Amino acid sequence: MKQCAKSFAQTDLSQRSGYEFYFAEPLIEFGSAKKGSHNFDLFLYNEGENRAIFVECKSSIADVKKTIREVGLARDLVLEKTDYLSEAIDIELDPNRFEYVLCISEKDKMKVIESMKAQGQKPQPKYDIDRIKVWVYAPRSQLIQLLLECSHENSALNEMLHAGFGDQNLHRQYELPYCYSTNPYRLIQLAIIGECYRKNLFDDGIEDPKIIQKSMVFSTLMANISLGVSDDRKARMVTEKLRTVLEYGQRYQLFDEVSADAIRLNCRGSRLRAVLENIDAKFIERWVDEKAGTEGERLALEDYRKSAMRDQSTLSEFFRRDDTYPDRDGSDV
Repeated sequence: MKQCAKSFAQTDLSQRSGYEFYFAEPLIEFGSAKKGSHNFDLFLYNEGENRAIFVECKSSIADVKKTIREVGLARDLVLEKTDYLSEAIDIELDPNRFEYVLCISEKDKMKVIESMKAQGQKPQPKYDIDRIKVWVYAPRSQLIQLLLECSHENSALNEMLHAGFGDQNLHRQYELPYCYSTNPYRLIQLAIIGECYRKNLFDDGIEDPKIIQKSMVFSTLMANISLGVSDDRKARMVTEKLRTVLEYGQRYQLFDEVSADAIRLNCRGSRLRAVLENIDAKFIERWVDEKAGTEGERLALEDYRKSAMRDQSTLSEFFRRDDTYPDRDGSDV
């Protein structure tokens, strides 16, 4: 998903094709509202041609037909809510100029191709293969390619994606904003610790950087969550997301509510690395305790905990800059 967004963020591909990454999870406010609803991961828009591409990204596919059906449900939602989306982004969208993409991992390429060929030979296929374009992401080369069996209306997009587009073509670093559906714990890592706590460390006027104002977390989420909705609607959705994140953190004792307007991180150390590692260890410990119902589950989860403690890869993005952070005295819990 991130690679797709990066490829259309002021790159040669976006400039030549005219398509730009606008935001993530279009219509998430509807797609996640009821069971059985689905929404796309990315919204790409070509202003010059008034064309839009809705992209669904799958890192792994177990059932191709089920995945295609889900893309179909997401497409139905887009068509149902076209007027709403047009009003939200202040663009009169034309559903006849929509294209739908399923971006898959290279390992699932053959099963998807075989399924599409099989459906194409049936007198009454279960899904319309012509309505869905397939992009293939190759992790090793980090290239995104359009299947030769598929084609887009935009000739430049066709040419560049058939050839393959990837990291070697990017001229600048681009970070995808948080997604609304991002797991609450991941948001605690990224927003509360990675942004809010980090900023507090640099502020000499803050006596205890572990005390974080809820309004600061709200502003961070508002700035980083990408949603194609009105400002008022976004504020309501982010408020609800903040409530979920705060409840999640307190549930696993990662922080305490010290007032109606603030929380305090419940961890040792002061350096960003130490805080992240301590919070991560505490979360894994609490999570294991919560999930372990029987002795067999407990042993299995204990193995998972040991493995997770050895490989805290989710924290690596912060460690490279850790030495630049001020060290505060004290190592309270």
